[in-house]
Parts: sequence; structure tokens; C-alpha cells
Amino acid sequence: YFERILPAVDPESPTKDRDKLILSAIKSSAAGVAGAALTNPLDVIRNEMFKTNLGLFDTVRALRNELGWNFLVRGMSKNLVAVSIPVASTIFFTDAFIQYSNSSNETRH
Repeated sequence: YFERILPAVDPESPTKDRDKLILSAIKSSAAGVAGAALTNPLDVIRNEMFKTNLGLFDTVRALRNELGWNFLVRGMSKNLVAVSIPVASTIFFTDAFIQYSNSSNETRH
């Protein structure tokens, strides 16, 4: 998706390596936030299941009765920090390592 909406890196640009890293940082951050937001409801349910020893459907029903559907976003801010930063960092540093590895191989040939 981001490949279509973000400007492409000019391969002739003297700052192409830096530009690639910036694009990678943007994509990694978005992936981290999306991952944290999408998994937050599952984390809430799982943690509640541990606390109450209820099954999946009983836990969801109890959460919904207690908080309404707002339980889906309970603890979202903490989860964004706890999940999105490590995920984004992992994706970014992997991408940066691949870019470094590819550029090292190109300079050898």
C-alpha cells in the first residue's frame, strides 16, 4: 500500500540510501501501530481470561456486559507503546540490514 502512496526513491539521487531508510521508517512505524491496534482486543481478552478463568465466549460476554464494546480499546495506549515500538524497530532494522547488505554486495561487483 505504501509503495503506491509514498514517493518513489530516485535511484540516481545522491541521498538514495537515506531516502530508502526514511521510507522504511515510515512503513515500519505504520506496521507497528497497525499490528498493536489490531491485536489489542485479543490481548484484552487473553488477559481477562487469565484473571477470571473463564472461557473465550464467557470472557467476551463478561467484558461486553461490563464495558460495552469499549473493551476492545481498553489499554490501547499502553499496548501501542509495548507492541508497536518493538515491532517497528524489528522491521526497520531488518530492512536497514538488508539494504546495507545489498549495497555492500553491489560495491563488490
